[in-house]
Amino acid sequence: FWLKLALSSLFLDFGPLPHPSLPATMMRFRAVQRLQAFKGCTRSASTVPAPTFGTVKFEKEDVEKVMKELPEFNFYEIKEGSPNPYAGTTLDRSILLDAPKPVLTAPKTEFSKLENGLKVVSIDKQGLTARLGLFVNAGSRFENSSNFGVSDMVSMMGYTSTAHLSHLRTVKTLEQLGSNASSSCKAGREEIAYNVDVLREYVPLVIPLMVGNVLFPRLLPWEVKSAQKKVKEGKEALLKDPAAMVSDLLHKAAFCNNTLGFSTTASERSISYFTPETVRSYMLDHFAPERMVMVGVNVSHEELTKWVSRSFADYNAIPLKKREEPKAVYTGGDMRAEGNTDLCHVAIGFESVPFSQKELATVGVLKTILGGGSATSSIGSGLSSRLATQVVKQNPYVESVSAFNTSYSDSGIFGVYGVAQGNKAGEMCMSIAKSLKSLTSVSKDELSKAKAMLKGQLLRSLDDDAALLQDIGSQIMVSGTYGSPADFAKLVDGVSEAEVASVAKKLLSSRPSVAAYGNTCTVPHYAEMEAAMKA
Repeated sequence: FWLKLALSSLFLDFGPLPHPSLPATMMRFRAVQRLQAFKGCTRSASTVPAPTFGTVKFEKEDVEKVMKELPEFNFYEIKEGSPNPYAGTTLDRSILLDAPKPVLTAPKTEFSKLENGLKVVSIDKQGLTARLGLFVNAGSRFENSSNFGVSDMVSMMGYTSTAHLSHLRTVKTLEQLGSNASSSCKAGREEIAYNVDVLREYVPLVIPLMVGNVLFPRLLPWEVKSAQKKVKEGKEALLKDPAAMVSDLLHKAAFCNNTLGFSTTASERSISYFTPETVRSYMLDHFAPERMVMVGVNVSHEELTKWVSRSFADYNAIPLKKREEPKAVYTGGDMRAEGNTDLCHVAIGFESVPFSQKELATVGVLKTILGGGSATSSIGSGLSSRLATQVVKQNPYVESVSAFNTSYSDSGIFGVYGVAQGNKAGEMCMSIAKSLKSLTSVSKDELSKAKAMLKGQLLRSLDDDAALLQDIGSQIMVSGTYGSPADFAKLVDGVSEAEVASVAKKLLSSRPSVAAYGNTCTVPHYAEMEAAMKA
């Protein structure tokens, strides 16, 4: 009852595999790399036509009729139907009393735009679990010296009290829906994303809850103060995650003191201005609906659009403000930090192409040519890739290496991440440098093989709902276009040997960025690494 009452007021009142000895964080780095590869390589705005967005007008509706469309929900418990139609049913019998005939429909990406500017995109694969993501074009690159860490603060305040639901009721609602473990709010460099996974029949209940986070968060002083302890916890977690730490250091080195170089993790010195006013001011500057995208996977587009529209109807959303958007300036450089581990985690990167460049397909091919490998690689995990043959197989002290590419709206980073015993990290670095230099020369057979592998990886990634959700949201939010894996596969087919050599030379012409964490005692001096890339 309280939930339906709260919803009523919403509509009425507001008008390759790691070595087993490596920590679990290495596996997470692999997963992040795969996601970034999918996210970064399926876009090429210069060749993908802009989608047509259907306009959705806000409508005045009868609240009682709207409430009847909501699924039955009890805040305290979800009861079985009475009488239980499945009583006495054994596991060898189907529980489908009236088995429906399957309706096979090819997944189709659909686009709409609310009259306030918010974009709605969905793809229904007819799965039982819906994945929802509300993406906001904000993040650490839009911070300044007066509010460093504020985007991380916003994420910490996700799913707390709003104008219609208290923090407790928000949490209990997600628990009852089975979504408490899958609900998250994460701040990146160019986006803040609110995500929820829920059974598709409960989508109408979850959408207003998500929207409440960006429309009317209460930002109560005691909840903000309670969240301040998460700053220290987040910093400690970063130090315990070598892969995330290296990524943070690499961005700081590549974009020194500007935009993409700002950390996505708040530091302890930011606690002094971690206040409701700081968070609210940042949201007022960036959380306009024109900068938002709602994405749904395994949900009907009509249903998604209807409930998103109802959640915003008659509400005076945050007006769009002009904001400073300085261009990312790639500097290159060196960042190192000692860590409590005998291993050395190193990343060597160069400036890559942004999302909107046609060369992104070629960069994807180069990344596949480098590939990756580990000390325990098996058949099918890239044993014949350059990094596997030229780095891992040549040094028994190398635990794992892999190529990566991360693209943003106006720049990116391409390079190699490796893990080795601390006293042999220098040898690994020089081997990686040699492999990177060799990218300017690629044989026809090697190119053909890399293109086939890349297309296979892309098309298989369609089965990953989380990656698909992230990719659609990021593309639409930053460029307003969406290039599917099939679209990108066509671009990959057109990549030639000459283009590969040209793009490789372009990448390697920038200053290298070096990041190291852990036992860094043998990592070569930056000048030595820079000379090795030019030799």
